[in-house]
Amino acid sequence: MGFLFTSKSKERTVAIFNIGSDSVKGAIVKINNDKNSLPTILKSSSTDIVYRDELDYNLYLADMIKALSETADNLYKSKVATVNEVHCVMSSPWYLSETRTVKIARESEFVFTQKIADDLLQKEILTLSEEYKKRYGDTSVMPQVIEHHIMSVSLNGYLITNPIGKHSKSVDMNIVTSLSSQVCLDKVKEIVSKVFTHSTFSFSSFVVSSYFVIRDKYPNLDSYLLINIGGEITDIGIISGGILKASLSFPFGKKTFYKNLSNKLKIDLRDAQELFSLYTKDTLNTTRKETLVSALNDIENLWGSSFRQCINTLTHTFTLPNTIFLTVDQDVKKWFTSVVCDQEHVQPKVTGHKCTVIALDAQEFLNMCNYKDGECDPSLIIGAISITKKIDK
Repeated sequence: MGFLFTSKSKERTVAIFNIGSDSVKGAIVKINNDKNSLPTILKSSSTDIVYRDELDYNLYLADMIKALSETADNLYKSKVATVNEVHCVMSSPWYLSETRTVKIARESEFVFTQKIADDLLQKEILTLSEEYKKRYGDTSVMPQVIEHHIMSVSLNGYLITNPIGKHSKSVDMNIVTSLSSQVCLDKVKEIVSKVFTHSTFSFSSFVVSSYFVIRDKYPNLDSYLLINIGGEITDIGIISGGILKASLSFPFGKKTFYKNLSNKLKIDLRDAQELFSLYTKDTLNTTRKETLVSALNDIENLWGSSFRQCINTLTHTFTLPNTIFLTVDQDVKKWFTSVVCDQEHVQPKVTGHKCTVIALDAQEFLNMCNYKDGECDPSLIIGAISITKKIDK
């Protein structure tokens, strides 16, 4: 059962892969069993997933696996350490995550046991598996749970840190469960095992990993929004009262941004990227800048509309926290930060109608992780830190 304990482990070397919608990033991380020691990233590598105009899942999966293979090979060839453990952090669309509150109530008092908790958790896992099949189609291979955590338990309406063995008439249990395609998981294991032989595997979602890291980095902040803008998809996590209450996503990311810009300006994708780079450096002439700004305003409205539609899919009225942690690539960070800050898109949904956006850079976490190789990447650092806080199951 996944209560929020930090597991003890021996010193080990872990290969971490952040599998996103547009790239596969990897790192070799040394983790010490001394609780005062920080994880150390010894080597990192990144490979873009091939961009295609038409999205076919099987072809997309094959492209991701190819990028994963190249990243793993680059890490192995560095020969900085012998890897004995592999951990993969999945971003959308490679996983499906659900957060739920399970409630039971009885007329007379009962003892809340490990078996009751496990039975409730298993029931939710089966329910989510059925929803997964409806979303992606009925397949001969069932999806597999990659993580499940009991985030909190309340007995008789009171939050209890150690509920096992306590008497109660009612239980409210907050659960987060993530699943991934069995085919996807098998292919990931197959390709990485060819490089890092005899390694054990574990999986998690980026939203959940981010939640645990942000929770420890900002212990006095108990309600906030996580927004991770990937290549094709934006992932959202909603934390309220210190608990991850919802995890959702919508199809709009960095590549979506550049594709829209290319279409609106009727230029090649590479030219759109170069033009936007010149815009961020403020080196465009007035005419070209005005044309670009007009297109950017239209794209901003598209992202904002997609965000609001996504939030509106929640089953009940939800006022979002007014602190937002944003993870996004450097080349579009300034633009997406301003979009998230725009009062038309996000702020009408947040508490007090005014939000604070914190764009996460790797430097934010350097007091929690050492980095010895190349350019710091926030997603890899979050992955490295989250490994040290893995939850006992």
